[in-house]
Amino acid sequence: MTSMDSGADLRSLGEKGFLSGLLGDLFVDPRLIGGFGHDASVIEMADSPFDLIQKIDRASRPVALSLGLAGYETWGRMAVTANCSDILASGGRPLSVMIAIMVPGEETAANVRDIVFGAAAECRRNGVVFAGGDTKEAADAHVVGTAVGTVGADRFLPRNTAQPGDRIFCAGRVGGFAGSYFMIRDVFQGRPVPEAEGYIEYLSTPTAQWRSAGAVNAGGYARCGMDASDGLLDVLQTFAAAGVRVEIDLEAVPYHPYAVECAKATSIPLTQLMFGGGDWNILYCVPSSRADELARVAEAEGLPLYAIGRVVEGDGVVAVDRDGAEFAIRGVVNEHFKNRIEDAGSFMDHIEKDNFLV
Repeated sequence: MTSMDSGADLRSLGEKGFLSGLLGDLFVDPRLIGGFGHDASVIEMADSPFDLIQKIDRASRPVALSLGLAGYETWGRMAVTANCSDILASGGRPLSVMIAIMVPGEETAANVRDIVFGAAAECRRNGVVFAGGDTKEAADAHVVGTAVGTVGADRFLPRNTAQPGDRIFCAGRVGGFAGSYFMIRDVFQGRPVPEAEGYIEYLSTPTAQWRSAGAVNAGGYARCGMDASDGLLDVLQTFAAAGVRVEIDLEAVPYHPYAVECAKATSIPLTQLMFGGGDWNILYCVPSSRADELARVAEAEGLPLYAIGRVVEGDGVVAVDRDGAEFAIRGVVNEHFKNRIEDAGSFMDHIEKDNFLV
């Protein structure tokens, strides 16, 4: 009898626990490449050089909106970014996005309009077709996006194929979201003063790693990939679940300037801010034979793409400092029914107080 058969509720299971107990029991159509459980789903298109890739995701209510620091257009932008980032991380190219908006009847029309226009503007900004959507009444406000695109017939990047010898690359700098949140909360005390504008802008503009992902995918450099919007730890643990050991070089972590500023202004170490999520990074496992070439491409094109670790024989997730000392990495990840970034306080309390390196 499984935990679901015994009547366990979703809060006790968590989103990831629920899915791990569910997906193995589903029929896998042979046209579903790689099965379930990846950032996006790929459907084989017979006699075509491309396959269909698709994603559906509820867009979390943006923290900046909940704090009164941004308008509703941020929510529309989030819906586009959340879905397109997963397609990019899976090796694909997003082509179109639709959104579904569910709100109480008392919601103002202007707010809903701003969600729609925010999504449409983010699509246009990145050459993606905004294809409309649906609006329905519900007890609480929710925004769900879905994206479709194409991926080369041999270019799908699953989550679970890391191999010893791979180098780990991170697209984008880390810790900016957590750093911005704590600077606004603790240093500026929630006041939209001029000095806080940059941090507010960062929280308000969720942006996928379009350029870096485009270069990685076009060159076929990576073996596997995963969106890190739920935090680096979630990705590292997923890579390690392939039966390998993941090692992160603490000296190579590309911290966002806002994380560095936050660590100086507060008592929160950088090594905790890096696990805060919300930065829309993508992590890749790149075969050692292609790693140096990718590093040269990133430097030549000015891409925020950094080698931060490696995959070796063994198991678990560890961090290594400049002296070679190793630390096991433990902590929470963004997970529905347990700890959600969108709830800010509950998740960020762990980032502020927990020691992730043990």
